[in-house]
This record gives sequence, C-alpha cells and structure tokens, in this order.
Amino acid sequence: MSLVRPRPRLRLRPSCPSAGTATRPVSAVTSLPWQPDHTLTRRAAHFAREVYSVWCARVGSVSRHLPADQIQSLLNEMQLYPTQAQVCEMLQCAQDCTDRSSPAHLTFGEFCLFATELKRCYHRGVPKSSHLARKLERDGKEKKKRSRKMSKSVLAKHEVFLGGSCNPTTWRHDVAIPLFTGLGITYYNPQVEDWSVELVEQEHEAKQTATVLFYVIDSQTRNVVGMIEAAAFAGARRRLVLVIKPYKPSQTIGGEQISHLEYDELSGSLLVLKSLVERQGIPVFNNIPVAVKCTAKILRDNINMQDLVSADLKQPVNNGHMQVAEKLFKLREAFNNRDTTGSGRISLADVCMAYRLMTNRKLSVSELKGLVSSTSDCKQQPVQVNFEEFCAIIAELKSGDAHNNNNNNGSSESENHLCSFLINPFMRFIEWALCSRPPRSLSVDNSSLRDVFLAGDFTDLAIPSLKRHGLSYHRLEEVSDGQPDLAAIDNSFVLLFIITGQSRSLSVMTMAGHYIGLGCNVILCIQHIEEDLVLNGEKMSKQAVSDYNRGRIYLKDLAHRDNIPVYHTVDEAVTCAIEKCQSR
Repeated sequence: MSLVRPRPRLRLRPSCPSAGTATRPVSAVTSLPWQPDHTLTRRAAHFAREVYSVWCARVGSVSRHLPADQIQSLLNEMQLYPTQAQVCEMLQCAQDCTDRSSPAHLTFGEFCLFATELKRCYHRGVPKSSHLARKLERDGKEKKKRSRKMSKSVLAKHEVFLGGSCNPTTWRHDVAIPLFTGLGITYYNPQVEDWSVELVEQEHEAKQTATVLFYVIDSQTRNVVGMIEAAAFAGARRRLVLVIKPYKPSQTIGGEQISHLEYDELSGSLLVLKSLVERQGIPVFNNIPVAVKCTAKILRDNINMQDLVSADLKQPVNNGHMQVAEKLFKLREAFNNRDTTGSGRISLADVCMAYRLMTNRKLSVSELKGLVSSTSDCKQQPVQVNFEEFCAIIAELKSGDAHNNNNNNGSSESENHLCSFLINPFMRFIEWALCSRPPRSLSVDNSSLRDVFLAGDFTDLAIPSLKRHGLSYHRLEEVSDGQPDLAAIDNSFVLLFIITGQSRSLSVMTMAGHYIGLGCNVILCIQHIEEDLVLNGEKMSKQAVSDYNRGRIYLKDLAHRDNIPVYHTVDEAVTCAIEKCQSR
C-alpha cells in the first residue's frame, strides 16, 4: 500500500476530572538520570550532511519540498525504514507546526530533523512501549490464558497456516499452495468445499501449532474476522506473515457494490491493522510470492519476521513503535505562547522570554541581536523571527558556542554557505531537541497518563460515571481515519472498547483484538447488528450484517479464551472498568 496522501490522525480528547475532584495518583517508572553523549551529537552533525547530499541528489535545492509519496523511499535510501504510520506522524506534525493547509510535503529542515531522530534511535535502540494496561495479578505474575486441549492428529503437523480471506478468493490454490508445495513446506488450508462444525476445533488447533501464520487480506471480501485475527496474532508476537490487498472505491463484494462510507471504513481498518502490525516490527507485504519467499527463509533459518533484512523485503520496518514528533511540538508550543497576535512571527524580546522559560536562564535583546547577526547572511538585523528562525536561534543558544561555526573543511562555496546558514544552526537545534534526553517510546509525563482508554460508540455515556469516581480517561473520537495515537493506549491502565449494534466498528474490533493479543487489561462491550439496520442513511445488506456479526462472534471467543470480560450493555462494561481501576 503506497502512501499517496496521509489521512489525519485520530483525534484524542485527553480528559481529567474537573477541578476539586479527588483523583487517584498515577505514577510511571522512570529510568536513571541520563548523561549526554557528545560522540552522538558529532555523529548527528555528520549525518545531517549525509541527509543534505541525498536531498540534493533526489530533490534538488534545500528550498524545494519533498512530496508525501516520496518520503518513505528517500528515507529508505539512507537505510532508514519508518512505518507508514510514522511517515503520517511526520507529515501531521509538520502541518501542525506550520501554517500550511495540508500535510502534503516536508521541508528540508523537517526531513533532516526526522531522519536524524530515526538514525539516532536506530543506533541507541528504543525500548518497546511499556503497556500500563498489562494484566498482572497482585503477586506480579501474568494471568494465564485459558487453553484448549489439542488432539494428537493436529499437533505439530503443519509448518504454515493459510489464514485470511476465504471464499470466493482463490489465492490459496492459485498462488500460495503451488509455491509452498514446490518448496517442500507443509501447510494447513482451512478453505474447504464441505465445511462442518468439527472443523472449527481442528482449524483452531492448526493455528496454535503452526510455525508461521500466513495471512492474506484480499479485497474480494470484507475480511472482518481476518483483520481481527491478524491483529491479535501480531499482538501475541506470533510469526505472522501478512499480505494486504487494498480496497477500491465502488468495488463489489459478494456481488454487492460497497458504498463510499463502507469503503472508507474498510480502508481505514486496513490502515489501523497495518499500523498495529508494523509497530511490532512486522513488515506488511503486497505480493504473495515475495511473502512466500520470506516465509521459507523464516522456516529455514528459524528466525522471526523482525530478523529479516532489507535484502529480503521490498519495504522493511524498523522501530515501528517509536514516536518521532514530540520535540518539534514542544518548540512550536513555546513559539505560539509568545505569538499572541497569531502573525507567525515574534519579536526578539519574545525570543528572550521563551528562552528564559525553557532554560531558566536570562538573555538580553542586545546579546540576542549579536547572535542573530552572526547566523544570518543579511546585514540588516531582523526585528521579528518566524518559527524556523526561532528553532535555529534556540539551537544556537542551547549549543553554548554560537560564535564558533566556521567551516574549514575545504568544501565548495555553496556547501559552506549551507553549513553556515542552514545545517550548523539546524544541527544545533537537533543536538538540543533530540539529544537532550534518551530516546523513548512511552512518555513518562504523569499528565499524559489516564485510568481508562475509551474507544467505540457511545463513549460519552461512560464519561459521567468515570468523572463521578474521580477517574481520568483518553477518548478516541474517530475510528476510521486509520492512524490512531497508539501512545495514548500505552498510557492507559484499562482499555474499554464499546462495539454497539449501531455501527460496523471494524477498526475498534481490530484494535481490541490486538490489545487482547498483547495481554492488556481489556474490557469489551459487544452488541450484534440487527437485520435491516440503516446506518447513516444506508441500509445494510444481509451479507454485510452477517460479516460484521461474524467478527463480533470471533472477538467474543478470543476474549473468552483470554479471560477478558465481555458485556452487552455500556453501563455494565463501565462498572467493570471502574472496579478494575479502584482495585489497582
């Protein structure tokens, strides 16, 4: 799935009880005090010049913009492999920090910042997100999952389970099975002509015992169960090989043309699935033969999907769980606090005040004027600065040696000009913004932690009860845009997913399946869709109702096996969430 135009991030409304309401303290485990590594900053400065070279070769002048659909490939040229969700985060952050109307491109400075952040975290490593909602008994031992007794006829019999889209798709017999047979790889095919109830248990056992779970999400079906299954297996860190075939507007499924609204939900759910899977370091394929080849390598070398290298994959992923935009947002917030008129420019006095607030150090306007004149190729001292200039000035101030920027490496005049007026100040910004603290994947700021994460329909019904008991919450307000803020889920103790009979809820079911697989403290409210439901002015067909209800049945079964509470009403589910928070 290529990135043509990023979808907006899901909007989260972080909410706390009103003033005066007693709240339970929320704490997070922090690491030991960190000391800066100056060799890292020197490496970052060298890397910035590498970014400049790659940029000039592909894009040209640093004044030009990099289109959204070229960002991932340009980063790949530098051996950087972000996920599609991370690229969308970069674009959304850049849009939010500037006045542009759409997240359609990155500037050189923005690209340099994000590339350096990725490189730095690849070198040092970023720990996996510490899910606060992990299910732990009071003695610290994880709860055991409920297991089924397996028959000897199925145990350890097949190397690969062929999951995902079934009838009317033919990808198994036409493509996958001939390839696996030629490679001598055994497989279990759940797609049969004469289906019986007895096959349900056999299929489940085959999934549990297979070395590799080979899933194809084909656009010929709605794939409701397949998406939930794949998300759950990724969360459980099984060896999942996932192939996704994107949907098309106005296409037919089961002889029925899907509406524009259903197309948006199906496509958004695929993006949610892709984000969740890639966050576990699992690459997503769009080609079955390539996926089969990688499956053979996994079996032959006894490795995981995360161990595959770039030579094995068309689009690898690396550190898909890390966040890349946090610092730029903080600088923008400091700038906006001084830009009271909304003009996009602030005075030198405002710069001095912002610097003092961020560092608790005094700076006079006369000192700042000397710095500005030393870093500008214009003799006239500017009265006001924009956001990019503000970042460069703060970077110079943070570096501590603003007047020692001479470049004597014998490079060309044009490169000297760039290093003097763009890379040097911008790299000092990067050194401060990225190297002032260790990389992390989970914010430990207590202000971002919540008791409950709410997702799905009618979550507003839960809020009064949560407030009444002094509990804080994150609320997921949209479920079809495809790029959820997963850090908000990591920062919540209880995850409440509300799946009513008044919506398709595919994205929410996919997310719920994933966090059940991760072993998180999940609570479900599940209602089935009634026949003849009219949704947003569209009557759902019998086949569509059956498909989405089948996903609800599967999610219930998945929850039952993992001892996850499932309720029919929102009130019951909210009561359970409150009890879990109070007993923590």
